Amino acid sequence: MRVKLSGNNLQKLFEGVSEKNLTKKNVVPELNVSTRTFNDWERGKTTIPADSFSKLVSISGLREENLSPQFLADFWHIKDAARKGGYERMRLYGNLGTLEGRKKGGLVSIKKHKKGGNFKTLKSITIPRNSEKLAELLGILMGDGHLSEYQVSVTTNSKTDREHASFSCELIKELFNVSPTIKKKKNENTVNVVVSSKNLVKFLHSRGMPIGNKIQNQLSMPKWITKNNSYQRAFMRGLFDTDGSVYLDIHKRGRKTYKYLGWTVTSYADKLMAGLIEVLKKSGFSPTHRISQKSAYIRKQKDILRYFQEIGTSNPKHYKRYKKFIGGVPKRS
Repeated sequence: MRVKLSGNNLQKLFEGVSEKNLTKKNVVPELNVSTRTFNDWERGKTTIPADSFSKLVSISGLREENLSPQFLADFWHIKDAARKGGYERMRLYGNLGTLEGRKKGGLVSIKKHKKGGNFKTLKSITIPRNSEKLAELLGILMGDGHLSEYQVSVTTNSKTDREHASFSCELIKELFNVSPTIKKKKNENTVNVVVSSKNLVKFLHSRGMPIGNKIQNQLSMPKWITKNNSYQRAFMRGLFDTDGSVYLDIHKRGRKTYKYLGWTVTSYADKLMAGLIEVLKKSGFSPTHRISQKSAYIRKQKDILRYFQEIGTSNPKHYKRYKKFIGGVPKRS
């Protein structure tokens, strides 16, 4: 999910951040992006990821509803790009939708796939039992994953989350005995873990992962996970590792700057967020939830310490940031 703002509201947001006496050098590390990416957001060159938008709103002290954000689903641009590509193909080669064209295409397809009188079969996969590892994968997919009709993918930051992408790759391989590919997108700080397998899509869908737009399909924590405490925690770990962050909550009062450790997960799926809040409470944590920002927070330092001790993280980025911040944060209950 990404956020688009009008020019005036974009200026208002970044001026609000600037008025907190925070330079880009201070803000960029908290957002886990490069200065170039931050500049592209500020100029309106690219849309802003939903979790980064929430953090910027929090830093600026503004109210989200006063910025009139337009929320765009993942891969929102693909439909328009496909339409333009179709027009260009027709311009070059003519109309491919004729009866003669379809007949020719069908014969070519048969020739390519037919071998010894048999067509290719679907890629086989190992069907795993319910487990903590499967629950963690569902958390990862509901955070950064996507199912199309024939493909499973996880998209993440190539600079900060490459190690976690490799972890996701190995987890899929261990569970299903298939080998995903890791693809780095040119001119973008993104990396994709991809498996082309209709059988895998069907299985993951049966375990609760929607096909297509996750938000429109009312993403929620699967029932088989909610019935088991260890599955719940594994799922929460996967979701936090993709849609979460550990950060320094910085406040200025007069001439003094106060820094506190913070934990957050952001999601625009209301049912999923409600399930996460319930699991956190059942696990003995004291989460706060700001509906306007679509985020859940843990603010008590003892709770954050216990989270990393008991539930942990499979994303080295989060662990490194946690260890870096915890040494400079004053103790509080």
